[in-house]
Amino acid sequence: ARCGLAMAKEQASFFTVIVTGQVEFADIPGCDNAYCKYAVVHGDDWTHLDGPRDGISQITRKTSGDVDQKLVWNFPLEVTFKSTNAFGWPQLILSVFSIDAFGRDVIRGYGCVHLPIASGATTKKVPLYKPLSASLVQQFVAWFRGAPAEFSNPKFPAMGEGREVTRVTSTGVAHVQLNVLTKDMATFGYSEAKAAERVAA
Repeated sequence: ARCGLAMAKEQASFFTVIVTGQVEFADIPGCDNAYCKYAVVHGDDWTHLDGPRDGISQITRKTSGDVDQKLVWNFPLEVTFKSTNAFGWPQLILSVFSIDAFGRDVIRGYGCVHLPIASGATTKKVPLYKPLSASLVQQFVAWFRGAPAEFSNPKFPAMGEGREVTRVTSTGVAHVQLNVLTKDMATFGYSEAKAAERVAA
């Protein structure tokens, strides 16, 4: 058995994770138009092989007075990585913006979720939030100027450092459908159990 495992390691010097899917829609109360930016970030032990690591969707608008109508994008994503270590597993960052009456981009919410670790189809519900200004005066100035507080680094939602002192408010939720295929993970001691299609928070 040990000999067979050693031969498998010689044949596979890394494992591969292939992710396809789409950013389906968002439910953001009080928002009637929006576009979405996404970025996939990962640890130092991971190497990007194929597919765009970031993208920007079209602008979607609600066409009726129905307050329950979703902001639908169905924006595709497809990316492939390789690694020898699960540490730094890739994360998907979402940044949702709307266009105000003056044509300005206004942040509506950030969200972040790890890509699924098991092969199969998954629908992720990604909570969206945006930062709050440090004081009431700054909040009033931001409201007056139509430029609410934003993260200076759009990849901040995937970082742990500094999160404990960041004040945020919930703005809604985005739905992301993901299909994951893994290869050679068992060679490095990781389970390749397939996941049944499910909805995950």
